[in-house]
Formats: sequence, C-alpha cells, structure tokens
Amino acid sequence: MQNKSLLLVLFVLFITMVSGCVTTRAPKQATGAATSDGMISVLSLRGDTSSMTQDQIVELQRVGTWMDRDIIKQLKRVGYSAKLLKSRRDFSGAGHLLIIDVDKFNPGNRAARVFVGFGAGAASLDLDYQLINSRNKRVAQWKDGVGSSKGGTYCAQTLNRNAIEQLKGKL
Repeated sequence: MQNKSLLLVLFVLFITMVSGCVTTRAPKQATGAATSDGMISVLSLRGDTSSMTQDQIVELQRVGTWMDRDIIKQLKRVGYSAKLLKSRRDFSGAGHLLIIDVDKFNPGNRAARVFVGFGAGAASLDLDYQLINSRNKRVAQWKDGVGSSKGGTYCAQTLNRNAIEQLKGKL
C-alpha cells in the first residue's frame, strides 16, 4: 500500500515538473532583422497638446514614457538593434528612423472604468507613423489607433505590436 502511495506521489510530482517546463508558444525568431540594416532609431513625439488639460498632458507623458520603453523592448525582442532618440537631429543616418507622433489621445476616466466597467471611461490613442531610411527618404507612412477600457498603456502596447507587424513588411 505504501508503495502505491509513493508511486502515486512521485507520478504526480513528475507530471507537475514536466508540465511546468512546457511553454504554450515557441519564442519568436528574428526574421532577417539583425542584419546591418536591422538598426532602427525611434523618435517619439507627443503631438499637439494645446487643447488638453494639465491632467491629460501629465497622463499623456506617463503613457508616452511607457510606450517608448515598450517599443524599444519589443523591437529588440524581434531582432532589431533599436534606440530611442530625443530629437530628429540625433539621427545619425544609420539604419532607419521610425517617427511616432501622437495624433489624438483621450486618457478616459479611471473612476468610470473601475466603478461602471463595460467600456465606460475607455482610453484611446491614435498615432501617426513615418519610416525614414538612411538616405532621409520616407519609406512608409501609416496611421493606427486603438481604444480600450484597460487604459492608455494597454492602448500603447497594442499599437506597438501593430507597428512591429507593419515594420516586418516594410524592412
């Protein structure tokens, strides 16, 4: 009886260990991005804030800072050599320049998201993108936007994923 109990415990422990080492997705491989042309600089602009309140500007800065860190992290994850620029003058001409400009930003209402739910107080973020090559020629330009009841950083994360998919087709 003790042997069966011991075997059962060992079997359950083995299954637990094996299932803990399994991932649901294979890691993404860089698709040719890590070549000499895989260098990409990112310039993130905050758009026109003249019609925003001070609280909205503060929230835009918070979301923008998060978005900048996330896009660099995501670009590196898929194999690009990425860096964030502070101004257009900082672009050395090596690789490509991705300019991200905020077209529209609505931070939503956190209280409505928490208490009401069901999409109330949703945040939205619309961005303009330009991809410039090393010869200072525009390679691509597109717009993208998303809204979410999960907040501004969720919108930024979704837009960053979409931008990387766009870049895969353009570089």
